[in-house]
Amino acid sequence: MKFLNFNKRWKKIKRTLTTFTICILLAVLAGAGLPISQMMQSLLTTGSIEVMEEDASFEEDSTMAQASLLQQIRSNDKLRRVFLEKKYVCGTETMNLGNFTPEEMVTLIKQHPGWSGYIEAESDLVVQETVNDLSPHCKENAYMSLDKEGNLTLFDGKPKEEKTIRTFFQLDVGSMETSLPAGVLEQLQNGIRVQDIEEYNSVLSTFGDYAVAPVGNIIE
Repeated sequence: MKFLNFNKRWKKIKRTLTTFTICILLAVLAGAGLPISQMMQSLLTTGSIEVMEEDASFEEDSTMAQASLLQQIRSNDKLRRVFLEKKYVCGTETMNLGNFTPEEMVTLIKQHPGWSGYIEAESDLVVQETVNDLSPHCKENAYMSLDKEGNLTLFDGKPKEEKTIRTFFQLDVGSMETSLPAGVLEQLQNGIRVQDIEEYNSVLSTFGDYAVAPVGNIIE
């Protein structure tokens, strides 16, 4: 695919520019007499601490949520239907796992510490698994393109069918016309097939450079 070939070249250029910038920064700081090891520590420590704190907070929240769910399950001896809801980056799938006793539900959840869940309408237990991939349906049908407002959008099927799955961010089309190689914008307008998580991330990464607002505020 021409777009993917372009994207690989563009990523290589960006890596080269990033490496060059870091080298200049290190050279300037080294000239000021700051040891390289100390420089690297000053550049990395703050970010590492923030990431560790975020991870710890997330794990604590997950543990508390799972403990609360287990307490609900143990509160009575009711037999429940259990559904596994797989939440993909694109798409969701639900599977009926069958009827479980409270003891079987507790065992199931403890065997999968990464799962979350809830009891639906005081009846069924829904356990949720987050999968960093596209669902089988999305792998067969997903396209990235522009909606009528110029937003980068994920579609179920070809863009002309207007079945929006997810809207990401508005693009600076004028800048794209002058910066991108000929044909890339037209290809996006016609729709770029994304068949796996690598292609999905590749498209987001490439066109994220042309977002009107900072990337991160994604519209579901």
